[in-house]
Amino acid sequence: MSKMLFRWIFRIAGVRRLYQEVVESDRLTQIKPQIRADLSRLLHTVNEKNKFFRGKFTTFLSENAGVDDATFFANYKQLPSLTKQDYAEAGQTVMTDAWATVDPKSMELQVEGKPLDSILRLTKGNYLMPMATGGSSSLPLVVHMTKHHMFSMLFTFFKCWYRMGWRPGEKMMIFYPKNTYNIDDMVKFNKFSWLTGFRYHLFDKIDEQVVRGLVNDLNKFKPKLLLVFPSPMNMIAHTIRRFDLPLKHHPELINVSGETFFDCQRRNIESVFTRSKVEDSYGSVELGEIAHETKEGLEVFANVAYVETEHNDAGQPEMIITRLHLGDFPFIRYKMKDIADVDFKQRSDGTERFVITKIEGKDSNFIMSDNGERFYPSFFNAFVNELNDQFKQSILEIKVYERAQRELEIQFIVNDPSVQVAIAAETNRLLWEYMSPKMQYTVKFVDFIDHDYRRKYRVIERIGDVEFAGGIVGDAKKTETVREIETQTAP
Repeated sequence: MSKMLFRWIFRIAGVRRLYQEVVESDRLTQIKPQIRADLSRLLHTVNEKNKFFRGKFTTFLSENAGVDDATFFANYKQLPSLTKQDYAEAGQTVMTDAWATVDPKSMELQVEGKPLDSILRLTKGNYLMPMATGGSSSLPLVVHMTKHHMFSMLFTFFKCWYRMGWRPGEKMMIFYPKNTYNIDDMVKFNKFSWLTGFRYHLFDKIDEQVVRGLVNDLNKFKPKLLLVFPSPMNMIAHTIRRFDLPLKHHPELINVSGETFFDCQRRNIESVFTRSKVEDSYGSVELGEIAHETKEGLEVFANVAYVETEHNDAGQPEMIITRLHLGDFPFIRYKMKDIADVDFKQRSDGTERFVITKIEGKDSNFIMSDNGERFYPSFFNAFVNELNDQFKQSILEIKVYERAQRELEIQFIVNDPSVQVAIAAETNRLLWEYMSPKMQYTVKFVDFIDHDYRRKYRVIERIGDVEFAGGIVGDAKKTETVREIETQTAP
């Protein structure tokens, strides 16, 4: 019944074709020429119909109409890039002219109360759906999404799940922290989960009681897909093993995203959820999901986004993303502030993969040694792998805190207490060798990482880090959450 319901909603809302274009379509050959065509169409549209961008691409479009692809992309790379600050200051002027001056409050789609009325309004498209990010700067970027924008973003998530083998109507469970993203609005439809196949299981913290409740829910609901962040998923697996919880149902698919995914986390999850396929995805609140795990790396959805890199002031490759086909609130050369390598890879069968590798997270996500060298998450991933090779894969999780300018605290979760002393000694020895013998390292072993999941979880946590989990800006309750976290983290 739920599969039919999805087909009915897509048909009534008029987004079936969009679903096919975003979810079912792929680009595996001649990727760059197709992206070039999309970029040209997008620039032509906003150059004429968008107050913020109007006239800014006239010269580029005229001078690059007849050049080869390599020249086009080289010249595209010279166009200005825009930050979250730029978009936040521009506000609604970034929207296409038809929506740039309307009162967004009067046009908001309300999901609470009468779902049928909301579905009928979806067919007309006369609404704006607000979405807000958090961000490491604590500066919210509020995006007012049109019908096309909203469904296009939504379908990028569907595309990840579709790649894994899930189809609309099959059961899915979403395990997310409360009061983050727009999860609270989504849960308002939870009473209809028996129709849609979705079930939300929300949490404040990760402990035995919470995980026991989740396991009971998994055993009863039997979802095909479990959607969760990597660190909570790792703690779920750790708790199930530690307390010998009766896990009877292994979801066929587990999709993790939103955080750095360490090898030790994957190994631990797969050792407990032995019948589940675990895959990673990458995206952002602003753009939706843009890449999903393959053997070559995280494959960019080339029919959805174009990803470039340029070196920032620290010499690190910073991703710049253009979200294709979004003319109503366009993200053109948007600086994500995420560090990664991006490349095209050719397979032996002639197909291509547009992949992101070695994602480090935000450009602030590093530890600086006393000699000025930067150590990003990939260093600590390799560091844990080296320790695990020595200590029989005992380390399940690592968290690195910058406690003072030259002082680090390293927290481990291990599955064998007998190796703690040896791991601590080897940790100090290796960090003295790799980072600096002049810095101070304190090693602790814990049962749970103490983390407020309303904030983004980072393996590296520096002094002053505050990155809210996106979408927590909007109503009074969420604004109070922001104030509470800011008070707790104030120096």
